[in-house]
Amino acid sequence: MHTETTATEDKSSYRWIALAIGALVQAVVAGAAWTIMPVLFYEISQLAPLGLGLSLVELGAIWGMFPLAVAFFCIPMGMAADRYGVRLIVGIGVLVAAAGGALRGTSSGFAPLLASMFLFGAGYSTIGPNLPKMVGMWFGSKELGLASGIILGSYGLGAGLAITFGGSYLSPALGGWRNTLYVLGALSLVIGILWIVAIRDRKADAPQATKPTSAQPGLFDSIVAALKCPDVWLLVVVLFTSQGAFIGAIGYLPMYLVEQGLTQATANAYVSILLYVFVAGAIIVPAISDRLGTRKRVFLASFIINGLAVMATAFLTGPALGLAFAIWGFSSGAVILCYVVPLEHPSLGPSLAGAVNGLLMAATFTGGFVSPILGNVIAEAAGGSTAIVVWGGLYVFAALIFLRVKETHPKGARLDQL
Repeated sequence: MHTETTATEDKSSYRWIALAIGALVQAVVAGAAWTIMPVLFYEISQLAPLGLGLSLVELGAIWGMFPLAVAFFCIPMGMAADRYGVRLIVGIGVLVAAAGGALRGTSSGFAPLLASMFLFGAGYSTIGPNLPKMVGMWFGSKELGLASGIILGSYGLGAGLAITFGGSYLSPALGGWRNTLYVLGALSLVIGILWIVAIRDRKADAPQATKPTSAQPGLFDSIVAALKCPDVWLLVVVLFTSQGAFIGAIGYLPMYLVEQGLTQATANAYVSILLYVFVAGAIIVPAISDRLGTRKRVFLASFIINGLAVMATAFLTGPALGLAFAIWGFSSGAVILCYVVPLEHPSLGPSLAGAVNGLLMAATFTGGFVSPILGNVIAEAAGGSTAIVVWGGLYVFAALIFLRVKETHPKGARLDQL
């Protein structure tokens, strides 16, 4: 039987185990099982019996169904974890995602595949907002950036491996796209069982300003606190613009690079550089923030560099292009700080972070739905390089917005008061 650990318990012997399991969930369910879809789309688009004979528009709808489901459910799932605990809500979510992921392989046409992708996204909606919350329960400010980077940056590792090996090696070895999705669904199921068996919740004190009178937060306490906090809305703008730009650019650049004369394999390899290096950036950049004692200054510098690197990918070739992708991926690690700030914020804290992270995830995936459409319109009207420059500019805009967010690292906050 799992009991909730008290805030006074020494957590050093367990926190890294929880972090490793959380990183495994992120890498497999979000990183590999979701991001593998684009490299399987060629098979899926073929006529039966190999594929389903889907059109490009239908494949786009299937790809967009995951973020749509996440955006729809992530706020209530964050609220639920604030009320009922991360272990239960994420455990259920991983099992739902495993079922939805495996059901994709049984699809006989467009509608069943669309429905299974929605179920898959609904399962992930419990994971995205609540893994950062779990980190806040087990880690203090000295390690919060590093731990958040590990658990969120693991997405890049799973995604990079899926793009590099999924279509070219894994699917042929397993006998096609259906078996590939079955295997990933089964792996997600095993990880879900591991989560339920091994993870335990840890009770954390809510900030005095928002502490409820009952022993546990009411279902709506966390979302009310989030909506009342101006810094949360600033973070919503930051993520809507910057992560919308990321999803838009990463979806368009492979095609753009092919149009510039690269082979499809080479274009995919450049995108993989971005994802792999993001793993390092997601760990190192927040750790630098921990060491320097400031979230705002590290974020500002990183995202300005980020935006310039994105713009550079529209004009560079050869090794310089690979370097631009690497700089983009590394500096993108600063996005982790958007999830660190609510954990340290005096009006929020870990006990209320589920709903906050739900809002932030909703902003991310809503931006990811809107930005590719607007960017492609710009590309058709003014050229692909213009669209990429606009996406890069959104990163710089996000950096300037983040300047208005309260500095939450204890050391940085003290310096700002001097």
